[in-house]
Amino acid sequence: MCVAEQARLVETTINVDRPWISAGGMCGPYAAPIALTEADPTSSSAVRAYRQATQLIAAARYEAARLKLDLAHQGLPRIADHIALQSARLELLRDRPDRAAIFFAEATESIHESVRVQGSFGYAFALLRADDPVGEAALHDLLWTYPALPERADLLFEHARSLLRQQRHDEAAQILHAIRVDHPGSHLAPRAGAELTRLARLGYHTPELTTEARVRIARELVRTGPLDKAKANVNELLETSLTPEQDARVHYLAGRLARYEGRWQAAETYLRTAQGFPSADVASTREIKDHANDMAQAAAAREKATVLVALSRLRARRAYAAIPSTQLRDMIRLASPAGLKDEVDDMLVALGARAGVASTTLLDAAMAAVGTGGEGLIIVLLNRVAKQDNTRYRAAALYHLGRAHERGGRPDEARSYYSTTLETGDEYYAIWAVNGLARLEAGSRIESPEGFSDLDRRGMPRAPQTADSELAGRLEPIAEIHSDTYPWIGRAADLLRIGERDSATAELFEAYLSWRHALGKPVARAGLDSVARADGRVHESIATDLRAARLGLSDSDRATLSSVAASLGDMGTAGGFAGPSFIETLPRAYEWLAVPAANRYGLDPNLLLAVMRVESAYQKHIVSYAGAVGLMQIMPRTGQLIAHALGHEDFSPADLLDPRTNLEFAAWYLTSLIRRFDGRLPLAIAAYNGGPHNVRRWMQECADQTSVDVFLEQIPFSQTHRYVRRVLVNYEAYRKQQQLPPPTLSVRLPAQRVDPLSF
Repeated sequence: MCVAEQARLVETTINVDRPWISAGGMCGPYAAPIALTEADPTSSSAVRAYRQATQLIAAARYEAARLKLDLAHQGLPRIADHIALQSARLELLRDRPDRAAIFFAEATESIHESVRVQGSFGYAFALLRADDPVGEAALHDLLWTYPALPERADLLFEHARSLLRQQRHDEAAQILHAIRVDHPGSHLAPRAGAELTRLARLGYHTPELTTEARVRIARELVRTGPLDKAKANVNELLETSLTPEQDARVHYLAGRLARYEGRWQAAETYLRTAQGFPSADVASTREIKDHANDMAQAAAAREKATVLVALSRLRARRAYAAIPSTQLRDMIRLASPAGLKDEVDDMLVALGARAGVASTTLLDAAMAAVGTGGEGLIIVLLNRVAKQDNTRYRAAALYHLGRAHERGGRPDEARSYYSTTLETGDEYYAIWAVNGLARLEAGSRIESPEGFSDLDRRGMPRAPQTADSELAGRLEPIAEIHSDTYPWIGRAADLLRIGERDSATAELFEAYLSWRHALGKPVARAGLDSVARADGRVHESIATDLRAARLGLSDSDRATLSSVAASLGDMGTAGGFAGPSFIETLPRAYEWLAVPAANRYGLDPNLLLAVMRVESAYQKHIVSYAGAVGLMQIMPRTGQLIAHALGHEDFSPADLLDPRTNLEFAAWYLTSLIRRFDGRLPLAIAAYNGGPHNVRRWMQECADQTSVDVFLEQIPFSQTHRYVRRVLVNYEAYRKQQQLPPPTLSVRLPAQRVDPLSF
């Protein structure tokens, strides 16, 4: 939040001698009003003043910048809140937090959610820095309103500094202790610990780092990282004398880490131990039991004796012919990983002889049997599906018939089925069929890492170059017509005039959400407000006349708004106004950021574009219901772990709203996933959506000879199942845009192993 923090951030002893200063009234501390001439209706002098102010701030000429910002504030009333934020930050640079608080307070009244959140944070921060008594109440209100505020630790640290300046050492020590315990992975935790040590040396009472506090630290480290530190803390606590409740929590954490690494037996052991300790929390007890049973199932997936007992219980002395088709399919899924060939074959025979079985059941049973069951019996089931012209599973059956014949050493038959698959028009199976034909032609396996490429040698894409003034001019007529119903459009025009493109796109996105709201369609979670609340956006019902007025946004107006957003590079907002047909053109959104991010890690930039298309439809502001943020929908926890891996210790989840940071993190993460799965791109894509530990788990529950294409059919998460298909199809389409061949994919599933990276 605060550029001033960089100047003030020192490791020396905190100065505790500054008196507090009241923030005073809510009016702005402006210079005397400066009249604007009638001949300057567009406030060009205010625009020049703002641009000059940014240059003066960069040159550390703060007093001169103050006067320029005062002029801009008066001359650009539509964006007075944005200029108030800049003025507030300038006052912090001038070490005048009391005046900064007044400007931040103005920003809290903004009509834009992001400005309101920044203003609310800055207001509390500035009051705390000014040692104003109102600061503590402002902090309390802020944290109550925004429970997931990204800068929570920064505010608490500033509060502690304020308390120390006021000689309230005991209260400061409590807050520093809370930072150390509740935010152990943050860059402020070491500073809080150092300050506590200093206070103890001076003779002040400081909270003890109790065993309970150490357990809480371990829990937070497992949640946010760094994970190597989390493992060390958990292992140390496992050797410590704990209360039964603490023992249960620590063993649960150990089980969670083991699960992330794919150590199924160890995970079950830890969880069973945790389950054995008494607990008054029924929900937690049930959760631990469910996780323990889940890990037991994974650990025993390939143990013949255990699986035979389970099959016997499910069969209940019945003949296979008497067992329902869907239950037979589930029993095949259970028997195949354990290598029970005779049992699998008997069940395949029973299914193959039965009429009226649904295509999906036949296909699922055939896929579950691959690697254990007889190929001839699998072919029987697939043929039944392939002969049903009206089923949506026909392309899958045809392709897997080709694979079955390829595995059986019958290349001519395999080639015929692959060619027929291409004729169905199914884009996903076409990719695999093309790879199958290539394997037959080459006569060898494809083993090269997938999704990687050489550096783009055609030159680096450039960011949009349309002049800001031209775009502002295109927005102004719409802004004048809809000044009351869509004030964000005029604000976007003014922000473009002062060179604030990112803020302008945010205003246009807000206009899009308001239009969507008027249509009665669900309004997406988006922006800093949703990140800070960890919840949906707050939308009040709108009056009938306002709704009708907003519905008056014409097709021509929306086309202009879409065109301006696209010219700014914001393809998400452009697609929102233009409709699905725009998104289907597969624009190369943020390519000027995606290409360098991909090149940095050797990725094919088309892969980033494909994932972005599926994850967010290019909307940089979007926040999912699960809390995933930005263009490639990175969860805050994953973002924190990536930040630790990249050495970004001052990371905040709010940073994921910045496309540059988001794409950088996504490129690193995709690269790590591809390498962790031995270069198998489809597995990396599945892990990006469903979690790498889950992919390892699903691999554990497959037969030994399962191939990648068959494994993908067996993914139990329907969302991840569809996700992999959509990304691969979009990846192939983006490559086709550049006249590149379809992606080369191996069918060999990598060996199962422990994954020490854990996330």
